[in-house]
Amino acid sequence: MTTKRSRLAALGLLLGALAVGALAGGVGVTMAEHRGVAPGKHRGGRDGYVERLTAELRLSGVQQDSIRAALERHEPAFDSLWREVRPRFDSLRRGLRAEIRAQLTAEQQQRYAEMLERRDRKYGRRNDDKK
Repeated sequence: MTTKRSRLAALGLLLGALAVGALAGGVGVTMAEHRGVAPGKHRGGRDGYVERLTAELRLSGVQQDSIRAALERHEPAFDSLWREVRPRFDSLRRGLRAEIRAQLTAEQQQRYAEMLERRDRKYGRRNDDKK
């Protein structure tokens, strides 16, 4: 295989992994239950997603119930997919963060670590960079 084809294949695999990770992460965040939502904001989880769809698309009650049922039916498959993809996603994220840190000054690295900790706390995630 030529160097150019190897690079294209590697890029394709990386983009595919990122797309799957983004999809799974987006679904995971959407499906996760969020507590303490400020007044006037939508809740998280399945009900929050249905609320957002209802507000955007003006869903009827029947449509809301049908969409809730579809989300419930598909949730196990998304959970299963996320369990498969999560280790690869975490590995890619750790590598990317390491590359970013390598470009930063010591002060910027500290601020970057604090920024990531705030983000992880906000979404109730553990810091996977310490593995």
